Amino acid sequence: MVIAGRTLVALVGSLAVACGGSHAAQDKNVDVATDVQDAANATDDATTDADGGPAMNVAPLVVDNGPTGVQAINTLYTTVTLCRPGTTVCQTIDHIEVDTGSSGLRVVASVLDPALMLPQQMAADGNPLIECYQYSEGYNWGPVATADVHLGGELGAAVPIQIAGGAAAISVPSDCSSVGSEEDTVTEFGGNGLIGIGFEQADCGTVCASTTPQTGSYYSCTSTACTPASVFIPDQVQNPVGLFAHDHNGTAVHLPAIDPSGAATATGSLIFGIGTASNNGLGAAQVITIDPGSGYFTTAFDGQDLPASFIDSGSLSYAFPDASIAQCSGTLMGYFCPPMSLSLMATNTGLNAVSIGTPFSVAAADGLSGSGNTAFNDLAITAFGLPSYFDWGLSFFYGRTVFTAITDATTPAGAGPYFAY
Repeated sequence: MVIAGRTLVALVGSLAVACGGSHAAQDKNVDVATDVQDAANATDDATTDADGGPAMNVAPLVVDNGPTGVQAINTLYTTVTLCRPGTTVCQTIDHIEVDTGSSGLRVVASVLDPALMLPQQMAADGNPLIECYQYSEGYNWGPVATADVHLGGELGAAVPIQIAGGAAAISVPSDCSSVGSEEDTVTEFGGNGLIGIGFEQADCGTVCASTTPQTGSYYSCTSTACTPASVFIPDQVQNPVGLFAHDHNGTAVHLPAIDPSGAATATGSLIFGIGTASNNGLGAAQVITIDPGSGYFTTAFDGQDLPASFIDSGSLSYAFPDASIAQCSGTLMGYFCPPMSLSLMATNTGLNAVSIGTPFSVAAADGLSGSGNTAFNDLAITAFGLPSYFDWGLSFFYGRTVFTAITDATTPAGAGPYFAY
């Protein structure tokens, strides 16, 4: 799931700096973003408690340019406070990317205060535990440490996290680095870190807990060599939400509707729990269950059934196969650049046979990139010759409340995993 997300995030730089045209998107069907606005409004009023203060199970979200030097486009961020477990030695870190397509918190080593001194996790043989977290074209390399993770008013105690770039003195094994370049700086990562709040509790699960160690994942390292290591599931990098005392069965991401030409910034809410409080009920949202191994459901689009489809706030745009839509040129090659904005329709069907007709729009990426805005609901890219998937990236989230239920967690709509909107 995160593979596609990080692939698209890697294209942010090209989109952000491309001059493109100066024209705004034309003839956009503004009803696309408002079709589900009535359902979204119910969540707008639910981010405060009975006294008018912020609800404990809500963390703020923002789409903006990111940390200094990043120039992000369509990237969703939140703020996380990390503490040395059981203490008040803490650091608050903004611009942590929010990713519904992965699980686990990864913080870039260079932004951590050395005084925080988070405890290092050890492998079963007593050596430091180092993780290689691979994407399609890159990887994070760094130690696993534990931290108390505060999000909004929620706490995940002693959560295993990855410190990306925190093992620079240890040579990266070739079966880790073979996927591409290391992405362990703020500019390469696109933020100060990333928090995966997807449908899985641990970032590798039973594969890495096997008695046969998985290459390209967890390693037991000395100062001179690293060997693949098996890691029990609770000791792997964890989705912090599943470790909250309350509101731990999933999340809801709510973003407002925006103009077809985009918005300079957008703010929203990350709401914890599904049906656990007065502000996180499913309401009229429809549930589509997903494959517990892959997170996939089927999207029917333009006469195609795409069975490896998924919802992923960590991807900056829609991504789908359509050879009939004109593509951009130059630095935006691969993005769609139709001569006029397109109003399209797809149907998402879960393993539970529930289908949701889902309208969306695609505008010319070169016009959007020249607008000076950072938030777009109609940015899309080709699936790069992969005919089986539709990536419902951040463009999909505007004007919606999107729920993600964690695998095996109990919710009013049954056990996860599922998406609902």
